[in-house]
Amino acid sequence: MRTDDEHVADRLRWLDDEPAGPPRVDLPGAIREARRRRRNRRVAAAGAVALGVLAVAALPVALNGDGQAAPAPAASPSPSTSSPEPRPTGPWQGICTASLLPVPGDPRGGVTGGDPDGRWLVGRRAPQGQGRLDFGLLVWEGDRVREVALPGSMQRLTDVNRAGLAVGSSMEAGNELRAWAVRDGEVIGLPGETPRAATAVDDAGRIVGYRSLRAPWRPGDRQLPVVWDSYRSRPVDLPLPGPQWEGTAVDIDSDGTILGAMSDGHPDKPSRAVVWRPGAARPEVLPLPRLPGGKADRFLPLSLAGGWVTGTAERDTEVVPRNGITSYPVRIDLRTGRAEVLKGVLWAGTGNGKGWLAGWIADDVPGVLTDTRSVKLPVPDGWRGDRQGSVDSFSDDGRVLGGKLGPDDQVRPVRWTCR
Repeated sequence: MRTDDEHVADRLRWLDDEPAGPPRVDLPGAIREARRRRRNRRVAAAGAVALGVLAVAALPVALNGDGQAAPAPAASPSPSTSSPEPRPTGPWQGICTASLLPVPGDPRGGVTGGDPDGRWLVGRRAPQGQGRLDFGLLVWEGDRVREVALPGSMQRLTDVNRAGLAVGSSMEAGNELRAWAVRDGEVIGLPGETPRAATAVDDAGRIVGYRSLRAPWRPGDRQLPVVWDSYRSRPVDLPLPGPQWEGTAVDIDSDGTILGAMSDGHPDKPSRAVVWRPGAARPEVLPLPRLPGGKADRFLPLSLAGGWVTGTAERDTEVVPRNGITSYPVRIDLRTGRAEVLKGVLWAGTGNGKGWLAGWIADDVPGVLTDTRSVKLPVPDGWRGDRQGSVDSFSDDGRVLGGKLGPDDQVRPVRWTCR
């Protein structure tokens, strides 16, 4: 008999998976590991909810352009071509509505990223046919949608900047990972010879990610963080905290600060948050945060916005706590160095410029953690499918989120608008 977590993981797998190949570990893998641990601990604790999120390096994503405003994409046929209602102003009340995003033809798909204002969202279609790994990509501006085709397989756009320039990756022949930018429908290959992926970009057009390098002392490839000054520039390696460190740059803030998920190179070493501040000669390894019961053993950084690093921290323990929780949502204020455990339970997801986190909460239902509350996100009016899904885009003001709902045969891209 299959557990609920196995069922959910299978249903969402085609949207959660990153390109296979050079990367040894990635964020979707950490998500699946979290579900596995949660399932095992729930059995051991007689039904208590438990979770662990562990990865040596993360592959979240945000993508950007050259800082120039891109012309609005032409509308593709869709159920609606109207723009979303004006976003509300005033204090955030946590009152949200959900709407399905248009997808030409087969309506199945999901959001995989968005810009800091929530104007642009990027995503991909459900694969067509049994076992296929070819994904059509989508870019939304409001309710207008444009289709994009990347070469290869396992295509994914992970973010888009305020100018409408998106970045992502695909797998080419020979399992070679390739990084791409998409501007006004034009597909542009990012320079660089080795397997590489783009994960984030700021409005100035700086793109961050990683390249893969064969490591002679162990099987598999070694990931090294890189930065492109623009989509026309060659990638430059970011300085490492030490000679054996490895990992990926996962995000870049508006002031140019870069966030990385790194380890010191040993397969068993836990992930750490590393930041490269503008003008600093060396990267800074952030201290592991303190959690209920003691210091964290690992921290998986998910995003960086507005000076806030957000992610998931875990503490190893042989005894499952009474509440079943061993993994905690954490934010770190880079201006003060203060780490804070947010109140509530949330797994994976992404953060915003307020230091809030969005992901999934109890029963894998999409939700939000703010400074003071936990909010379960609703389903669209008339929705008859599953409530389980995820959030992959969270605007800096907390007003617009993008994600997906439902199993493979019904999964739909969703935008939540909050006031």
